[in-house]
Amino acid sequence: MSDQQASIPILELDDISARIPLLEKIGTDVLKLIQRRDEILGQTRSPGRGVEEKSPTLVELKEELRTLSRKLEAYREEVKELGGILATPDAATMEFLGEIDGCLAWFSWQPGENSIDHWRPVDGDPGERIPLLVKQDDLDTDDLIYPLD
Repeated sequence: MSDQQASIPILELDDISARIPLLEKIGTDVLKLIQRRDEILGQTRSPGRGVEEKSPTLVELKEELRTLSRKLEAYREEVKELGGILATPDAATMEFLGEIDGCLAWFSWQPGENSIDHWRPVDGDPGERIPLLVKQDDLDTDDLIYPLD
């Protein structure tokens, strides 16, 4: 078990699902923060922007970036207090350690989802999302050598 997993509780799916209203608020705020960060980065990297290195505007933008960075860390801590991690801030993906068929796994949630519908293996990449339930329509059986019928 990695150091990150050692400090994270193993939660039941129902416990994680009960947190969704709060996760929705955090996730929406994180997405707004990331959008603003990207806007600032776009302004500060634009060629020919006519802003000198020490201009008041550039200094203000850099200070706002520092403020956004502190806020993002506060959101990470808030998710950690809820028993999870902010796996991919750009998508506001939050993950919670749990078990699937007796094996450790990360349950995954993103803003706009009404339930926990995705997971990833503990050794998978953060933000990787595998559906918990596979629908028949999602199975690509056209290329099977031996048809399922």
